[in-house]
Amino acid sequence: MKSPVFILFLTLFAISLNAQVTQAVIASSGGYNINGNVSLSWTLGETVVPTFKTQDGTLALSGGFQQNLLVTAVEETINEPAKIKVFPNPVTVTLNIQFDAPVDEEITLYMLDSQGRMVKTDIIEPASTVKELNIRDLPGGVYFLRLSNGRNLNVYKVVKL
Repeated sequence: MKSPVFILFLTLFAISLNAQVTQAVIASSGGYNINGNVSLSWTLGETVVPTFKTQDGTLALSGGFQQNLLVTAVEETINEPAKIKVFPNPVTVTLNIQFDAPVDEEITLYMLDSQGRMVKTDIIEPASTVKELNIRDLPGGVYFLRLSNGRNLNVYKVVKL
């Protein structure tokens, strides 16, 4: 009697794990292009890694090259009418920070590594619309770009290749 119950338990456990894990891709090279309503994504040297999602699909933990690497504001509190763009992402040499209107006051820029250690700092001068940040000297990995004007703070996730 114990053996069928154990097999049933093991089967249900395996099915529940399979329902929560999807496959993603890690690759040595690849690309992504959009033309009108058509998008093309490709990779070389694919290795499959799991992607874990919550039941409602609002949170995903994954790894791999073919992930959504768009800049996402982790925390955004700068109350300026200007929109902030951080690009390209992923980046290799120069990260651009672009404002759609000149900034009113000095903004301090901090680049933090994934452990929260400050690895680079700089200033964005008043009346600037673009700041180029050279990150050639940083090793590849995930970084957080913090923009602060003293009372407000924006944080952006940046991937350095």
